[in-house]
Amino acid sequence: MKHGLIRGALITAAVIASAACSSGSPATPSSTTTTATTPAPVSPKAAASPAQPGTAAAAKAAAARFFGLYNAGQYAAAWTLLPPATRHAIPQATWVAVHGACPSGAAGLAFRITDVTVTGSMAVVTYQLSGAGAALGSAEQAFTYSGGQWWLALDDPAIYRHGSAKADIAAAKASGNCATG
Repeated sequence: MKHGLIRGALITAAVIASAACSSGSPATPSSTTTTATTPAPVSPKAAASPAQPGTAAAAKAAAARFFGLYNAGQYAAAWTLLPPATRHAIPQATWVAVHGACPSGAAGLAFRITDVTVTGSMAVVTYQLSGAGAALGSAEQAFTYSGGQWWLALDDPAIYRHGSAKADIAAAKASGNCATG
């Protein structure tokens, strides 16, 4: 997953936030600024956690868990942090194959979460890469809250819809979503 695959969440959050505003639903934003590096990855069994509150702290924990698993190459465990509908649309084997063959430019770098803003059932997690990646600045990733848990909101699920893992990998490479071509 290229750094860019997890960008674009701000637009998604803005669309959802404006939809919430226009629907008449009250949205209570909360924000917290934190500086924590990604924790060590956890086992796949620990990746699927029990119900979490819809708070900024819980969204931050979900983001740290996803970034830690993904960064450690534990793609099967990271897949469990996708929303159920996304997991249904993207088989775990496809997710693992695409990310195994198409590593992120951020592979091996620690993620430092710098801010979490929650509006309704959407959280925008702002993060920076540590080390050499810090020069890239910050990026955002959206997480959605449903069923008592925070889930990663994919920027571009179309990458996984080409009929085979091989075709999905080729599409990811062609769109520049891999560290190497």
